[in-house]
Amino acid sequence: MEKDYITITGMEYYFGAKVFKVGDVISCEKEFDNDYDEEAIKVMMITFGKVGYVGNSCRTVAKGTKSAGRIYDKVGDKFFVKVCFVTSGSVIAEVLKRDENNHKNDRKIRK
Repeated sequence: MEKDYITITGMEYYFGAKVFKVGDVISCEKEFDNDYDEEAIKVMMITFGKVGYVGNSCRTVAKGTKSAGRIYDKVGDKFFVKVCFVTSGSVIAEVLKRDENNHKNDRKIRK
């Protein structure tokens, strides 16, 4: 089964890349009331709240990852991703399938 990867961007408007750690599982939620992007997906952490967005343009999506528009209809209103790589400007994360969203290690889940 093919894995989907996304780019998390816009972190500089919130807390920066320092809040992301490789291996963290964090939540993503469709943002239905976003005036600028009807396919906006915000990235959330319990401790910080909103920490960025799933990239949705050729300027913000890293090569080999999918845009918010490409995964929008493949995921529910809320889903989880696992952080794979962290750079100063973006985070690459794997979209977890529904059965992978049932984690027992709450310490790793950063909604």
